[in-house]
Amino acid sequence: MGKQKKKVILVDDEKAIVESISKIVDWESHGFTLTDTCLNGFQALEAIKRSQPDIVITDIKMPVIDGIQLIQKTREFNDQVIFIILSGYGEFELAKRAMKEGVREFLLKPCSEEEIIEALKNSCEPKQEEEEWEENRDFVEIILRYLEEHYKEENLNLKWIAKELVFLNEDYISKRFSQKTGSRFTSYLNKIRVEKAKEYLMANPEASNERIASEVGFGNNPKYFEKVFKKYTGCTPKSYRKKNS
Repeated sequence: MGKQKKKVILVDDEKAIVESISKIVDWESHGFTLTDTCLNGFQALEAIKRSQPDIVITDIKMPVIDGIQLIQKTREFNDQVIFIILSGYGEFELAKRAMKEGVREFLLKPCSEEEIIEALKNSCEPKQEEEEWEENRDFVEIILRYLEEHYKEENLNLKWIAKELVFLNEDYISKRFSQKTGSRFTSYLNKIRVEKAKEYLMANPEASNERIASEVGFGNNPKYFEKVFKKYTGCTPKSYRKKNS
């Protein structure tokens, strides 16, 4: 008999996100089975009781029962379920609360199949010793806060973070950062910068790509900024402004 597949439940109040993640991930080939998809915390609680999943991927910000409350209510009748948090940009405070509930894996929307599978596989690894887990959690939080506040710094990179901010080995930081956020450092930073660029270009309709690039950390490199922006949004800054104006 083959190895039994891990059962997964997916929860998000945005139907489009549930459908997108359901389709982009080749669950079975990676050793997982998507047993239920839910659009709110009430549905999720019933599904968890019914299906007894190994892993629940849940949005952190939902009406009535949010991701944190879902974890807490689930713990009342099943403390073995592993939770992976889906969070949007700027929801770091909620993510920190999730950490206190023992959540080890986070995915920043939008996320790719590779990022989701990595988070799923990492969540199945044996839990680290508590002292090591606390250490890892703390330095990743420090990095997240720093990126939020200093994304405009053009030369911000993992090498500098390792040497000047957390004083740890660069490869070690890279691995732990990916495990905790579901993204590589550069991808995570670029997502932040693109979100800031979207805000800036809507607030400043006449701003050039050169100006926006400089304001959000891409320095004097508007062509690279436009390339990254298109990668994460599917359109150029000009097209984005036109569609959302």
